[in-house]
Amino acid sequence: MHELGLAQDVLEKVKAEAKAKGLSKVIYAKAKIGETLITDPPEFEEIFSTISAGSVAEGMQLDLEILPLKAICSDCKKEFNPKVLRLDCPECGSTNIQISSGKELLIEDLK
Repeated sequence: MHELGLAQDVLEKVKAEAKAKGLSKVIYAKAKIGETLITDPPEFEEIFSTISAGSVAEGMQLDLEILPLKAICSDCKKEFNPKVLRLDCPECGSTNIQISSGKELLIEDLK
């Protein structure tokens, strides 16, 4: 069910970009999605294909890039990729960190 909401968000962004560019049909779009937002890429792609029927995005090629979760320790400034929910800096142990990547939802290169 999570992928449905994400697919709807992507479709809305594609439609808005198409409108802004004056496109009546989109044949290609690159979507960059943070790994914290997507749990099952094949399911997401299947749902997107289904819900885009009848829209400007129907049948378009969706190039999906999953962006890894990255965090930066605010104390020692080390950037790292947390592999588990525990978010502490592997360098100094601080929990004073900020997520720097992995929550994105970007649409690029719309054609």
